[in-house]
Amino acid sequence: MPRNSRFRTVGVLLMALVTAISARAADFGAKVTYQKDTPMQFGHFTLTFVGERRVVTEKFPPGMTFYNFRVASQAGNQTISWSSGTGDIGPTVFKVGSEQFWLELKRSDKLGKLKDSELVVSRAP
Repeated sequence: MPRNSRFRTVGVLLMALVTAISARAADFGAKVTYQKDTPMQFGHFTLTFVGERRVVTEKFPPGMTFYNFRVASQAGNQTISWSSGTGDIGPTVFKVGSEQFWLELKRSDKLGKLKDSELVVSRAP
């Protein structure tokens, strides 16, 4: 096999490995580490952190930070946002098909404090 073909083959195998790792399966109800543009597979949907946005209004001059996620499934794509708002830290509720889920950041009702790079996705009770 020519040398360039071997490099190309190794490159293709590495790309396949990176793709498989980046779309790893995540467990519902468990702490999961997330990073920007890295898909996480939850059952029949994929969740990807796409970035933060800051919103400042006249009514709340300190502003709020929103954490945006893309949810992709056979039912379609949607963008959901989580924010602690003005201090009430609770889950963002979203639907995939007929199922409802919770996205928690900063603090989980069941698992307590979360690191800045951790989230929890649970099936809604």
